[in-house]
Amino acid sequence: MNNSRDEYEKKYGLMWAAMESVSEDEYNRLVELCQKNCWIKWHGLSFMDDPFLENDSPYTFCRFEDITMLKLFFEHGNWNIRQGVLYKELFFCNQVNGGDEWWTCRYDHKMESYFPFESVSFRMTIKEGAFEMFLNDMLAATVEECKRLEYVGKSTERKGENI
Repeated sequence: MNNSRDEYEKKYGLMWAAMESVSEDEYNRLVELCQKNCWIKWHGLSFMDDPFLENDSPYTFCRFEDITMLKLFFEHGNWNIRQGVLYKELFFCNQVNGGDEWWTCRYDHKMESYFPFESVSFRMTIKEGAFEMFLNDMLAATVEECKRLEYVGKSTERKGENI
């Protein structure tokens, strides 16, 4: 038993240490954003059949600065519904309790707010070795390209540009 605990700590200990808290102001802005999503908002669709799940599912948000630690976060799996994570200009919030369906939003500096543009499952992306490129594509794309879902391949297209 202790061996598997040691293995878990070895694999995920750095991830837990790298996880940063968000400020109260940022937390409130993210909750307001999440209220626009019918699956994760208070009294949303996910909670209609099990209203007690609402009490067990507070909004919890964190941030990662390192893409390797973010990858471990998604690889870890089994996150609660309403678990959100920030990475650079991206925000992901789990839409399925214990699942892998992440509502994906991007920060628009001009509008000074996040906008939703995608829903992503990361397990297969990680398994295929495409996680870093996938996120870099989202970050390399313009706001308008994200809104049109034209972000795939953008990091390669813009290689050499200062993104």
